[in-house]
Amino acid sequence: MSKFDDKYSVRLATEDDIDAIMAFIGKYWSPGHLMSKDRKYFEYEFLIDGQVNFVIAVDRATNTIQGIRGLLFSSYHKEKRDYWGSLWKANTGDGNYPLLGTEIRKRTESLIECRHNLGVGQNINTTMIVGSRFKKQIVRLNHFYRLNPEINDFKIAVIKNDFSAMFSSLSDSVVAERVTDIETLKSKFNIEAIDAIPYKDNRFIRHRYFDHPWYDYQLYLLSHKGKKASALMVMRQVEAAGAHALRIIDYIGDQSAMAGLGSFFDNAVRENNCEYVDFYVYGFNPEYLHAAGFKNRYDDNDENVIPNYFEPFVQNNKDMSGFFDIGSKVTICKGDGDQDRPNYSRN
Repeated sequence: MSKFDDKYSVRLATEDDIDAIMAFIGKYWSPGHLMSKDRKYFEYEFLIDGQVNFVIAVDRATNTIQGIRGLLFSSYHKEKRDYWGSLWKANTGDGNYPLLGTEIRKRTESLIECRHNLGVGQNINTTMIVGSRFKKQIVRLNHFYRLNPEINDFKIAVIKNDFSAMFSSLSDSVVAERVTDIETLKSKFNIEAIDAIPYKDNRFIRHRYFDHPWYDYQLYLLSHKGKKASALMVMRQVEAAGAHALRIIDYIGDQSAMAGLGSFFDNAVRENNCEYVDFYVYGFNPEYLHAAGFKNRYDDNDENVIPNYFEPFVQNNKDMSGFFDIGSKVTICKGDGDQDRPNYSRN
C-alpha cells in the first residue's frame, strides 16, 4: 500500500457513520448547516436502499473521519447512472495529507457504478478549479426570467429596466397538465425513454419531487395540442419580503414545448400574484424561451436583480455554474445536484 493508504481508509459510508459525518459537516463545512443538524433530512438526501451515499476518508490510527464527499444520483438505472457531487470537504489541519480532498474525488468512481459525473454550484471560482483539475467542461448557466406585467412595486426583484414579455404565435399551443403522483405521470409520459444527460428515471422523480419532505413542487406534463405529453416541467413558488416568485426547477424532454407556454406563464404569475418566473438552465435552446416571453439576464447589459438566495433571502444576482465531461450534451437545471434544497434546519 502507499503511504496514503497506510494512513487512510477511503470507503463508502455506512449508517453507523452518519452521526460522525454530520458532526464533520458542522465542524468543517458550516456550523448549523442542515446536514449537521437534521438527521431525518440527511437520510432523505443520502440514505438510499440502506446505502449512505458519501465517500469518506477515515484515519486508521484514530478511526476518525478526515474528509467527505456526498453523492447525489439522478437515477437508479444501473447502465445510466449519473451523479452530482455534494458537500466535498477535507480537514486540512491535524497533519492530514495536503491533497486529501482531491484524493477522495479521484477514488470515488472506483467505489461506485456511474456513467457521468456532473457538477453544479453557486461559486464560479470553485467550479472552475474543480472542473479544470479533473478535465471537465466548465459553463455558466443562463438565467432566464419574465416579469408579471400587473406588478409595479417589486419587493423581491429590483427592476431598473422593465420589459414587456412578447409571446410568439405559439403562445398557447401547448397544454400544461398538473400531475400530483408518480403513477399518473408514468401512465401519461415515458420519462425513462429520454436518454438525456443527466438521465432521470421515475424513481428519482418520485423521491426528488413528489416525496420531498419540505418543498411543494408543482409538476406539469407538457403536450402539443392533440398529441401525447413530450416533456415534464417542475416548478416551485418561493416567498420573501412579503412577496412571491415562481421558479422553474427542472425540465426533462422536448424543449420545443416551452415555446408554446407563453399564456400559461402569463396566467401563472397573475393568478399566484408572483413578481416573476425564472429559470436557471444550461443546454436549453434560448429561442424556445424567448418565444414564451423570457429574456436572459446576461443579455443587453441587464441591470435588473432577480435573486437566487431565498433561505435566507439575499437581494442580489447570483451566477450559477456547472461542469461535465468534455463533449457531452447535457442539460443542467436549478434543481440538479443540491442547488434547490434548504440550508438550515427548521427544527
